[in-house]
Amino acid sequence: MQSSEWFISYSIENTMRFRTFFTEQAGHPSGLFGRVVMSKIFDFGNAALNNFLMETLVPEENDHVLEIGFGTGKLISKMSGRINHGLVEGIDLSASMLHIAEKRNRKYINQGRVILRQGDFGEIDYDHNRFDKICSVNTVYFWIEPDKIIQKIHRLLKNGGKLVLAFEDKKQLETRPLDLDIFKMYSEYQIRDILRRNRFSAEIRIESKLIKSDKYHCCIAVK
Repeated sequence: MQSSEWFISYSIENTMRFRTFFTEQAGHPSGLFGRVVMSKIFDFGNAALNNFLMETLVPEENDHVLEIGFGTGKLISKMSGRINHGLVEGIDLSASMLHIAEKRNRKYINQGRVILRQGDFGEIDYDHNRFDKICSVNTVYFWIEPDKIIQKIHRLLKNGGKLVLAFEDKKQLETRPLDLDIFKMYSEYQIRDILRRNRFSAEIRIESKLIKSDKYHCCIAVK
C-alpha cells in the first residue's frame, strides 16, 4: 500500500473510531471525557431545547415530574424552581452525570424536592399512575426498544398526565458525526407514530421551533 493510501485508510479508521466513541459518550457519558467534555456539551448544546421543553411542559407548583436522562441536571434545577410543593425525580444511566446533577441540585435534594437515581429507565421499577408529567431531552435516539419505553411511560403517568419528548430535527442530525448503529434518528412524525401505536391516541401534538439556525421539536402527548 502506498503511503498516501495508508494515510487515507488510517484517517478514515480513526474518524470512524471517534464517531463511535463520541456517540457512545453522548448516550452514556463516562470517565474523564464524560465528566469534563460531555458535561460542557450537554450544558451548552441542550440549553435552547431545555427552555423549549419548559415552555411546553409547563411545570406547576404541585406537580410530580420525572425526567428520563437528566444529564447534568440543569433542567431538573429549572423545574424544581417552579415546583414548590411537588417533587421532581430523575433517572440517568451515567454515574458521571449523577454526580454532577447531585451537586447542582444539592439544595433541592436536601429539601426533599428532588430525587435522582442512576440506572436504566427500562429496568427501574416505579409505581403505576405515579407522575403528573414525564419528559426527556435528546434521549429517544438511544432507546433500543422505543415501543416498550413508551408503554412504560404510559403506565407511569396519571390519567390526564402529560409526556413531552424534546429532540432535534432529523435533517439537522444527519450532518453530525454519529454512529448510526448506536444512534437512531427520528422525524417528528415518526415519534408521533410511536406514541400513537402505544396507547397515546387521545391527544398528540407537535410543536416546532427555529432557534437561530437550529430546528427543534417537542412531541406532546396526554394520557
